[in-house]
Amino acid sequence: MVNLLIFAMRYPPEEVGTALYAGNLARGLSERGVKVTVLAPAYGRDRAEDGEAGFPIRRIAGGHHPLTPLRYPIARAALAGAVRELAPQVVWATNGMATRVAGTMLGKLPMPLIGSLHGTDITTRLPGRSPRTWIESLPQRAFYRRASCLVTNSRFTLEAAVAKGIERDRLKLAYLGIEVPEDLEEVRRTAAARLPDVGGRRVVLTVARLVPQKGHRLLIDAMRPLLRARPDVLHVIVGDGPERAGLADQVRRLGLDEQVLLAGRVSDAELQAWYAEAALFALTSHAVEARVEGLGFVFLEAAARGLPAVGSSHGGIPEAIVDGQTGFLVDPDRPEQITERIALLLDDDERRREMGELARNHVESRFGVERMMDECFAILQEVHRRLV
Repeated sequence: MVNLLIFAMRYPPEEVGTALYAGNLARGLSERGVKVTVLAPAYGRDRAEDGEAGFPIRRIAGGHHPLTPLRYPIARAALAGAVRELAPQVVWATNGMATRVAGTMLGKLPMPLIGSLHGTDITTRLPGRSPRTWIESLPQRAFYRRASCLVTNSRFTLEAAVAKGIERDRLKLAYLGIEVPEDLEEVRRTAAARLPDVGGRRVVLTVARLVPQKGHRLLIDAMRPLLRARPDVLHVIVGDGPERAGLADQVRRLGLDEQVLLAGRVSDAELQAWYAEAALFALTSHAVEARVEGLGFVFLEAAARGLPAVGSSHGGIPEAIVDGQTGFLVDPDRPEQITERIALLLDDDERRREMGELARNHVESRFGVERMMDECFAILQEVHRRLV
C-alpha cells in the first residue's frame, strides 16, 4: 500500500475545477487501496464533513488567507510538519500553488513527487509576466524539474508545457474526470419546484467565476439581440467574483434586467436544478493576461447533464466540445457568431436534444471520473515501483 500525501491548495468545499479535481483524486486513489492523507486549506472553519471522507484530511489554518503572499509560509510550514509526521512515500501536489510551495522546500522532500498541471499554471508563469509571478515561477519550475511525473489535465496543457521547456517524456495526460448523473429525469422533476421564478422560460445557463477571463461581458453583449427577439428566454449566470458589480451595471444599461439573472453563488442542489432547467450551456472564455481554460470543467458538468454547449475556441475547450456534434465552438471576438449559434440551438428542439445526448455520451466515454482515477492510479503505481 502506497503512503501518499496529497497536497492541495484548492480543495472542496471550494467549487473551482482544481478543487473538485483534487477531491476526486483523493477519493479515487483511496478507493483503490492507496493510504491517502490530504493536506488542504481550512477555509475559515472546521469541516465536519471531512470525517466522512474515508481518509484523513488535515486542514491548514490560514491556508486560504485573503493576502495570497501570506499563504506561502503558512502552507510551507504545514507541509513540512505533515511530511515529518506522516513520512509519506510519495507527495502529489495538485495545482500550481501547491507545486510552488513544495518547490521552495525540495531539500525537505526526498521522496518522489508528482505534480498536476492545469492551463493557467503554465501560461501565466514559466517565466511569469509580472515581477511577482516571475518570482513565483522559480520554485514552480524547480518542482517541475525535480518531479518524477507531471500530470496534465488536457492535451492543450501538455503541449503548452512542452512549449515552455518541460520534457515531454515526463508528462502524462489524464483528462479531468467527472461523475455522470444516472437519474436525470428525477432531478428534472424536482427542479421546477426549486426554481419557481423560471415560469416555463427557456434557460441559457452560464456557470463560472465572475472574472474577466470567463468572458461574461462578451456573452451578455452577444445575448442582447437574441433576448430582445425572444422574450421567453432567460440567461442565468451562476457564480460570484470581482466582476459582479460591473456586470450588473451592464445588464441595467442594456435594459436586460428581466432576462439576465445574476444568481451569484448557489448551493449544489440549486446548481443541479439550474442544470436540469437549462436548454443549453454557454461560456465564452478568452485569454486575459495569458490566463486560459486548460479544459473547462463546467463544460464537462453541462455535458454530463445532457446539455449542448456554446464555447470559445480557446485553450483546451475544443477538447471538451466536439464542434457541430456536442455543441458549437465560436470566436469570442465575433459576437454575431455567438448569437447565431445560441439562437440555432434554441430554435431547433430536435437538434438540441440530439446534441445533448451526444455530449453526455462523449463526456462519459472520455472524461468519466473512474477513467481519470484509473489513469492516476496507474501513474502513482509506476512512480512507486521505481522505489522498490
